[in-house]
Amino acid sequence: MDDAGGSQGVRAREAPRVEADFRVRYPTLDELVVAYCADLSRGGLFLATDRFLPVNAVVRLHLELLEGSADIPIISRVAYVRGAEEASASGKPAGMGVEFLDLSEECLELIEAFISERMNDSLETAAPTRLRRLSLLVVDDDVIWQRTAAAPFRARGDYVRLAADGFEALALCLKEPPDLILSDVNMPRMDGWQLLRVIRARPSLSSIPFVFTTTLSGEDERLRGYQLGVDDYLAKPYPPAELQARVDRLATRVQQSSQALAARKTLRGDLAQVGLPAVLAFLELERKTGQLFIAGERAGRIYLRHGRPARIELDEAPPGSSPRELLFELLDWSSGLFEFAPQDVGEGDELDEPLTALLLEHARLRDEASR
Repeated sequence: MDDAGGSQGVRAREAPRVEADFRVRYPTLDELVVAYCADLSRGGLFLATDRFLPVNAVVRLHLELLEGSADIPIISRVAYVRGAEEASASGKPAGMGVEFLDLSEECLELIEAFISERMNDSLETAAPTRLRRLSLLVVDDDVIWQRTAAAPFRARGDYVRLAADGFEALALCLKEPPDLILSDVNMPRMDGWQLLRVIRARPSLSSIPFVFTTTLSGEDERLRGYQLGVDDYLAKPYPPAELQARVDRLATRVQQSSQALAARKTLRGDLAQVGLPAVLAFLELERKTGQLFIAGERAGRIYLRHGRPARIELDEAPPGSSPRELLFELLDWSSGLFEFAPQDVGEGDELDEPLTALLLEHARLRDEASR
């Protein structure tokens, strides 16, 4: 009896009583990749559910990596609970955070191998191909730059038309819309700014990708272009191969994305070309309300209300970081992508300071640190 009792005690410790079963399914490979990096590889995940259990309750997860794949059973424990009231106050979903108890390193390596294999399969099936030759419009008052821009595309059989200024380019677009416009900025009669504004204002032309090839390098000029809807900048002089690669990338994106027109309604760009302080200053001037998403080494979000930062989020931020510290860290970033999208940001103001004062304080601290 003692032996039997001892055996039962060992079995009880090895197999804790499971109080509930949950199935977790990732419908797409993209969702699985995000979940693996953010949650699974760190030993847990969040269950969006209204079926609440007490903290430390043991649950069994059935992890289905993709639809139709075999599920992986994982014994876990409830680490925290976010009830309906807390969820409503925070704007986050109700549910439970769970911590894995028996997901081994070998199992994680198998999940990584599964993702890598599926990613390779998707790359093979989604390899970009040019369905037809491109129709390009090169706009420049300098004949030499016209020929330089046109040469790599004509050499491979693309259809290229030339215009000496924005006025002539607009006429050619109205006669036959091109797949993409390459335009200089400083030109007689109608310059590149005016041409871009007119193109974006006409429904029949507004979805045409637009690239500035220019000697302009100031942040104000680049920000103005992004605000008007330019898709890319390429500084003169440029390697023909780089010009061709950027044009092909844009053309492929437009061909594959039915959302290309809607995406241009947001302000987006590259921090290497327009610094975050300049972007925020513009949004304050326009009194914009919404989310400014920044993707660099990590992801950050600045929620603005009438141009003022109201809330800051930064992935993997040190515990206890203040909103001001998070904002200043984002302002230090010199590389990455940004995109602003209008949206309701709710009530509350974690910073409660004018943007101008925050930018001046950040500049002062950077200046002191560089001495």
